[in-house]
Amino acid sequence: MINLILHTHKSRAAVVNLLAAHGGLLLVCGLFLLASLGLVGEYGRGVDELIQREVARDNLRYTLGQAERVDTKVPTDRFYGVALELPLLLAEGILGSEDYYDVHRLRLTVTHLFFLAGGFFCYLLAYRLFNNRLIALFALLLFLLHPRIYAHSFFNSKDLPFLSMFVVALYLTERAFRKNTLGAFLLLGIAVGIATNLRIMGLMLFTALIGMRALDAALARDWGERRRLLATGGLFALAAGMVWYGLAPNAWGNLPAHLGGAWSLAIDHPAIMPTLFQGELLPSDELPAHYGLTWFMITTPPP
Repeated sequence: MINLILHTHKSRAAVVNLLAAHGGLLLVCGLFLLASLGLVGEYGRGVDELIQREVARDNLRYTLGQAERVDTKVPTDRFYGVALELPLLLAEGILGSEDYYDVHRLRLTVTHLFFLAGGFFCYLLAYRLFNNRLIALFALLLFLLHPRIYAHSFFNSKDLPFLSMFVVALYLTERAFRKNTLGAFLLLGIAVGIATNLRIMGLMLFTALIGMRALDAALARDWGERRRLLATGGLFALAAGMVWYGLAPNAWGNLPAHLGGAWSLAIDHPAIMPTLFQGELLPSDELPAHYGLTWFMITTPPP
């Protein structure tokens, strides 16, 4: 009983010390959370919102055996993962409202909370790298206050969740390589699997981590160290692959075709849309080479 009381006291002291040390983090996250409650109704529907809901429904029907395949209205949409869209669809069921405005607000709220979670891990990563609370707080503010990203954090359920999950994965990468335990690499694999499911570009992080683990194993001083490196790397790869695959029903029937289609879609989207740039409406496949850099410069504040 005495040990339990002492353990409880130590746990409370640790929490108090943590809160005192990172009060800035809690204050900023709290303020942004309060702000989101008032701002969630100020954003309209994203151009992909209805498409993403239908993709989730098609995947769910296939998963439940109600369809022979994931048959989306636009064929290329079946290559998108549903790591966030399926939970959003389930949340709609729990909400139980037939009013689409309620559903829309729910989607905005959950997507934005996912973004705030990414900011939280951005702070943790910066603090771990620099061991400085002010630098970590500055990194958090840069992450949260980018105007274009902040707006998209409400209505973009594709790119912003990927951004947030990528930051989470980067934090867990630092943690896994520091701890070098099976549990840490298992958690990292789950995060990378979810990130890759959200956007197939997560494969870049997956292959980079596999490459680093393989290089570490090749340079290991003895067989015991090499075996530990191979075990952690193997567990990471297995966890990432299983999580990604489990959240990609369209891949269940033909994995190579799904991977090829998803990667092709990411690097060369077939949709050609008129895009306003420098006062002209240009086809999206005829934009000048400096399009991306120009938009980056004019939408990113100097800090």
